[in-house]
Amino acid sequence: MIRAFRAGCLALVLAVLLVATLRWGGWWRIREVRVPETRYFTTEQLTEILLGANVLRLDIRGVRDVVRRDPRVQEVRIRVRPIWQRVEVDIREREPVAQVRLKQGQAVWVDAEGVILGVAPEAALVGIVPEGPRVRPEAVAAALSIARLDPELRASFPVFDASDPDCVVAKGAGGPTLLLGAIGQLGDKLAILEGLWDMDGLAKYAAVDLRWGDQVILTRRR
Repeated sequence: MIRAFRAGCLALVLAVLLVATLRWGGWWRIREVRVPETRYFTTEQLTEILLGANVLRLDIRGVRDVVRRDPRVQEVRIRVRPIWQRVEVDIREREPVAQVRLKQGQAVWVDAEGVILGVAPEAALVGIVPEGPRVRPEAVAAALSIARLDPELRASFPVFDASDPDCVVAKGAGGPTLLLGAIGQLGDKLAILEGLWDMDGLAKYAAVDLRWGDQVILTRRR
C-alpha cells in the first residue's frame, strides 16, 4: 500500500514537472502558422504574434480580438494543433455588394450591412454621411436599387444625390430633375419611375416629383 502511494506521488510529481516544462519551457513553441490570403487584413502582423509562442500559453481569445478589431473581418476561427506545433487561422472577410460616395467625396465599397471596405472607382449614389466605419442600411439598399435600374434609364440619370436623406435628387443630362423622397423609400420610387419611363418619355418635363406617396407630380418645361 505504501509502495503504491509512493509510486502515485512520484507519478504526480513527474506529471507536474512535465506540464511545467512544457508550459514555461522554451522548446514547445509554434513553428508554423497557416493564414489564408486575405483582401483586407494584414496577415504578416498576425504571423508575428503567433510564430514562436508557447503552445500551452497561447492567448487564443487575445489573438481573435486583434483580428476582429478590423471591422472588415466578419468572422475568425483559430485552431491549435499542439502535436504539430501549428496554428491554423481561418478569416472570413466581408464581401463588397454596393458602391456609394461619401459626403466627403470619396467613393467606397460597402458590404450588405453597410461596413466600409475600401475605395471604389465610382458610385451613382452620392452624399452619404458615414456613421463611424459604416453607412446606414438604407443607403446600401438604395445603391442596390439604383444598380438594378434599366440600363437606358440608369444612363440618363448617372448621379443620385442623397445629401438630404429626406429627399434624394437625380438630374439627367437634358432630362427632368427627379425628386424621389426619403432614401429609405428609393427602391419603391424607382419602380414607379421605371413604369413612367416605359409609358412615356420624360424628356419633355422639367421635374418629376415622386415624394407624395403614389401621387406623381409632373412639371412641364416652359
